Amino acid sequence: LFLILVTDLPPSIALGMEPGEKSILKERPRPKEEPVVLGWMWFSMVLNGAVLSVVIIAVYIISLMLYCDGRVFQSDIDQLEDFQPKLMNARTVAFISLVWSENIRSYTSRSFDKPIWNDVLGNVHMQKAIVMAQVCLYVAVLLPFFSTDILQLRGIDVGIIGWLLALLGPVGCLVLCEACKLITAFQMQRYQQTLAEHHAAEDKRLADAAAKHGISNQPPPRPTKPAAAVHAPAPEPKRTVAAPPPAEKLAQADPEAQVASTPASPEKKAQARTPNMGCACFLGQTTIAMGGSTARH
Repeated sequence: LFLILVTDLPPSIALGMEPGEKSILKERPRPKEEPVVLGWMWFSMVLNGAVLSVVIIAVYIISLMLYCDGRVFQSDIDQLEDFQPKLMNARTVAFISLVWSENIRSYTSRSFDKPIWNDVLGNVHMQKAIVMAQVCLYVAVLLPFFSTDILQLRGIDVGIIGWLLALLGPVGCLVLCEACKLITAFQMQRYQQTLAEHHAAEDKRLADAAAKHGISNQPPPRPTKPAAAVHAPAPEPKRTVAAPPPAEKLAQADPEAQVASTPASPEKKAQARTPNMGCACFLGQTTIAMGGSTARH
């Protein structure tokens, strides 16, 4: 129970936070009637579980032979004097090997066909889970009262030989699980070929149905717009400024303007200095009488 809830559960949760593989879009779409877990996936999971079981059982048998004087069966071990501590030593080695193997399998299970070194540190949550599992492992086998009286494990009494023997589990799981990926990769390739044949047959069926009903499966051509005629900009008309008419024409057109434009005599200039104030307004024009002479403004 301690193994499942404490050392195995955190890596399992971290696997659920694994980022998607970058090559997922290169795979062909699966039919909607297929189950989520396919046959080759079941085969890979069962094969990896079998590898773990075989490796840990082998480590446990070797530990029994080492600590229990070469005896493996329970009936033979019970005949030994003080057999309980010897049996606890063998169990401790198997427990350590199992936790290490599960931690290694957490990395190998990240992909069905990719090797373990492919983006091995890509999932940050996996690193945290593995560290937590390792801390719990060493607490379980090294804490005096908790390990010996509650879990009945003896991490100190197994010695350096027991810890080295426990390494056989993760090393064996790493090698065998990576070898199993070769079988899974072959199965995945065959499955992708099956999907390709299925899609080709479906496309052919749709094309035949379209041809039977006279429907073209080619998209209609896009209408092309006629090229717009390019016209040169029309030249702007030249603007001519009429020259002001000469004074003679103005005088002929308006006699009063001729009088206004005639230079005044010195006597009239003197009279303009002392004007008689008078003002008359008619038809929008103003006439001011000044010293007997008139000036229209």
